[in-house]
Amino acid sequence: MVSPLLGAIDTSSGAFLIVAIIGTIAFATSGVMAAAEAGMDWLGAAVLAVVVAIGGGTLRDLLIGNTPVAWIDDQWPVWVSLITAAVGIGVLRVRPDANPTRHAPYLLADAIGLGSFAVLGTSIALESGTSAFIAILMGVITGVGGGVIRDILTNTRPMVLVGQVYAVAALIGTLAYVALDAATSREEIIVWLPMAVVVAVRGLAIRFDLHLPRTSEN
Repeated sequence: MVSPLLGAIDTSSGAFLIVAIIGTIAFATSGVMAAAEAGMDWLGAAVLAVVVAIGGGTLRDLLIGNTPVAWIDDQWPVWVSLITAAVGIGVLRVRPDANPTRHAPYLLADAIGLGSFAVLGTSIALESGTSAFIAILMGVITGVGGGVIRDILTNTRPMVLVGQVYAVAALIGTLAYVALDAATSREEIIVWLPMAVVVAVRGLAIRFDLHLPRTSEN
């Protein structure tokens, strides 16, 4: 079975579709939490959830010429994002203290979204006929794109630009995906291991407060 969302990727095993759903829910969740922290209303939270969830993939599709972009042909990511936003808004209405952005729930959701979409973006680019190098770049863009848009819309400096081990985590995961794709045909390894690597690298960087060197100490 070929899904419009996943382009030419065979999703009969369900692995790639599961990754796409996980990533969509995770990034939409981070969007709702960021919207609440920024003082946005319900509409703003819903819009941010959708934009974060589809932003990276939209950039990727435009860059590799995969048009119309995936969610135009297959709208389920938009609906999943809206449902996630509704649930998130409901939780925050009942428990306003449940929105610790930059703390565990927010950072975990963001890391899972990053890992899911980095893997998915790399795979889609490879299946579209790009070189491994371009596929790696597309994986990173797919992973970080939504988060960058989220940070800009909430007037926050994008994590990818201020020393966070963010794009680097996505890069390590995309490199792992390309290497495993060439080494084995076992889909469960090709898909889940690189995703876990991204989440682990991001998690370790947060746990031990690791940052990239700054251009200036000022």
